[in-house]
Amino acid sequence: MMRDEQRGSSMPVLYDYQIEYMWGSRKPQQSRKSDKLKPGAGWREYVQHAVSHALHEYYSTPYDVRCEIPLQYMLEKWWPKQHTGFESYSHYWEVKDKVTGGICKIGAANRQLHEPAILFEQFQIPAAELNVELSLIIEAAWMMGPHVDSLLVQKYMVSYDPYLVNAYMHLITVFSHYAFGSVPQMIEVYCLLEGKKVSYVNGPSSLGRSLDYVTLLRDTLQEAGYMTDRCLCPNCAKRRETNLLPGAEKKNSRLHIS
Repeated sequence: MMRDEQRGSSMPVLYDYQIEYMWGSRKPQQSRKSDKLKPGAGWREYVQHAVSHALHEYYSTPYDVRCEIPLQYMLEKWWPKQHTGFESYSHYWEVKDKVTGGICKIGAANRQLHEPAILFEQFQIPAAELNVELSLIIEAAWMMGPHVDSLLVQKYMVSYDPYLVNAYMHLITVFSHYAFGSVPQMIEVYCLLEGKKVSYVNGPSSLGRSLDYVTLLRDTLQEAGYMTDRCLCPNCAKRRETNLLPGAEKKNSRLHIS
C-alpha cells in the first residue's frame, strides 16, 4: 500500500552515489538503465552495468524458472564483449572470472528467497528532521516475515571499500526509517571482485547512530559543494538526463508494506 507525499520541497537532495565523492579515487557510477554505455566509460562502469542488468533480469524471472537458470548465464548476456575500458586483455578476463564467481555466490546465498519486494527502484524521500531529501536506489529487498521490520536489503558493489560499505549501511537504515516507517532487519552488501558479503543486523541503537552519520555526511557534502537543491556538477547533470535503473520507475511516495 502506498501513500503519496506532497512534493515541492526546497530541501537539498542527498543522492546515494554522491557518497563516492568522499573518497577521491572514486567517481559516481554510470547510469544503470541504458543498454549502451557512453564512450570513455571505465571498466568499473562496464562491470556495474552488466551486474545490475543480470541481477535485474534474474530476479524478475519467476522463481520456478529462475532455479533452473545459472546466474552466470545472465551475466554472460550483459558482459562487455570487448576489453575496451579495461587495463588490458588479461585484466578483462581476470575481472570477468572474479565477478562471475562473486555473482554465483549471490545466487547460491539467495536461493531460498522467492519474489523480491523491491527490485532496482529509485526512491526520493524527504527527511524533514535532517533538512534533506534522500535519493536512493534499492537494488533488491525481500520480506523475511509478515512485518515491515523484517525487511532484508541487499546492495551489490564491484569491489570492497569499508568506508563506502559503512556509509551505504547507514544511509539505507535512515532511508528505510523515513520511507518504510522501520529500519531493515538486515542489510547485506555483496562485493563481487572479492566474493565478499558484509552483513549488518540492526539493533535498538542502530537508527540513532545512522541518523548521526547521515547528518555528518550531509554537512560534509554541503561544505564540499556536492549538494545543492539541484546539484550542478557534470555527473549529476548527466544522471538527470537518463533513467538510473534497468526497467524500474522512480518512486516519490512513502511506502507502507503490509
